[in-house]
Amino acid sequence: GVCKGILYGDPDPLNSSYKISYNMLLNMMRVEEVDPEYLLRASFHQFQQENEAPLLEAKAKELEQQADQMDTENDDTDIAEYHNLDHQLTLTRQKMLTFVLEPDYVRPYIAEGRLVKIAIDNHDFGWGVILSKLKTKQGGSTAGSAGKQAAMNQAPEYTFDVLLPCVDRHFDTATTPEDSTLSSQNLIHWGTIKKCRPVSPTDETDNPDIISHRVFTLPLLSSITTLAALKIFVQQNVTTPEHRTQTGKMLKETLRRFPSGVPLLDPVQDMGVKDPEFTKLLSRATALSQRLTRHSLHSLPHSQLMTRLRHYRAKRAILRRARDLRRDARDRTTMVMKDDLKKMKRVLRTLGHVDVNGVIQTKGRTACEINTANELVVVELVFAGVLNDLTSEQCLALLSCLTFDERVKDGEDGTHHLKRQFHEPLRKLKDGARSVARAVAQHKLPIDEEQFVEGLNPGMMEAVYEWSRGAKFVDVQQLTTGAFEGTTIRTLRRLEELVRQLMSAAKAIGESDLAVKMEKGSDLLKRDIVFCSSLYL
Repeated sequence: GVCKGILYGDPDPLNSSYKISYNMLLNMMRVEEVDPEYLLRASFHQFQQENEAPLLEAKAKELEQQADQMDTENDDTDIAEYHNLDHQLTLTRQKMLTFVLEPDYVRPYIAEGRLVKIAIDNHDFGWGVILSKLKTKQGGSTAGSAGKQAAMNQAPEYTFDVLLPCVDRHFDTATTPEDSTLSSQNLIHWGTIKKCRPVSPTDETDNPDIISHRVFTLPLLSSITTLAALKIFVQQNVTTPEHRTQTGKMLKETLRRFPSGVPLLDPVQDMGVKDPEFTKLLSRATALSQRLTRHSLHSLPHSQLMTRLRHYRAKRAILRRARDLRRDARDRTTMVMKDDLKKMKRVLRTLGHVDVNGVIQTKGRTACEINTANELVVVELVFAGVLNDLTSEQCLALLSCLTFDERVKDGEDGTHHLKRQFHEPLRKLKDGARSVARAVAQHKLPIDEEQFVEGLNPGMMEAVYEWSRGAKFVDVQQLTTGAFEGTTIRTLRRLEELVRQLMSAAKAIGESDLAVKMEKGSDLLKRDIVFCSSLYL
């Protein structure tokens, strides 16, 4: 079957990832009769976008017909009004919950035995029993960007333990749970959303044996939906299945004794929430709740009302999807990247590459020659005079940050091994990159300033400096930060190409000293095995 799919299957789609660069845009703006928008309209990317528009329109029409066939017996006006009121009430209560769950207010009420309603990643687990007080976990111990952000903010994360009824996801794939499997699952007392799911009504009626009670450690702000005023007795050792089952039975019995719902903590009277914004939200929630109660549909049986709401929401989701498809189809018939093109022109005007009339300036003329590295950063480096104060060897070392594209590992400082002579030029290079990133972000183009600046990797500076001074390749390779030989060769080849482009740019703007320096740098790079046409000759 696999071989047949390889031989007779459909080919992978050929999707264009075309995008315009600042170098390309500036070179087109140099020529009076060339319109950058014409290039975009004539691109294969534009053709693909326009070619998919009829398919999207057909899909939208199909969805609209599907929505028209749903629930045609009832008028949608009343149910739409009821849905909007219910939706507004839900949003208001969610905003109120953010005030209630402030640690200063909620801390005394996160106590052993209190009943709490839990939702994890939009999965409603229903009522559970709190097993611990509020615990504080300082952020920043986790590697990666999230850990760095938490460490920077020094924001503590509050967690607590709760016992929840759940079903191990293993049983969803097993046809019939065996007794041995049931007993082994009961021995596991910790639960996670990846391994456990909420109990469904069919589980309680068809196969109650698969229901177990497990301890979940949850974050405070993203899990609690309701706090009850009731507390029950909790067994001391919940790691044993008997004690967890006993606590689960007490929870079930407590809920049975309150068929109309367990009493809840009052945020104002019980918890003392007195924030003025919370008072406004509370008044709004009370008004919305009264309007829902007075609505004509509120008198319907609960099951019938929920069915109508479910059908209306499904129909509404289909119509929203159809509307999005039509909007997407309409956008595809217009010129792609038109807004991005306007923003890029504003970036060039902000950085001084063109004037208000779109005429190319000296900086723009320099950027026209650069396409091996980020042309905007290279131009900022040149016009800041950073290269004028450096030798040819030092220039090559600094420019290698623009051609060495290996990512810096999280938590690794790429500058600790650098000689002192490179610290100041590298700082000026990063300052130029930061100014470029801010100009791009100012005009609403997607860019992460810190990630953009950190992309300048100094890991090859020492190696390039020694190579330009005549060191052997085997010795140079030992100076790299763990890069492979092929990466070193590719970096040096790209660097030589960038140096030649800088030499052409310097000649174009009349910088003869910089041109001579770049010409010398090119001669220093081009030697030995790195620029050998073949390893076998």
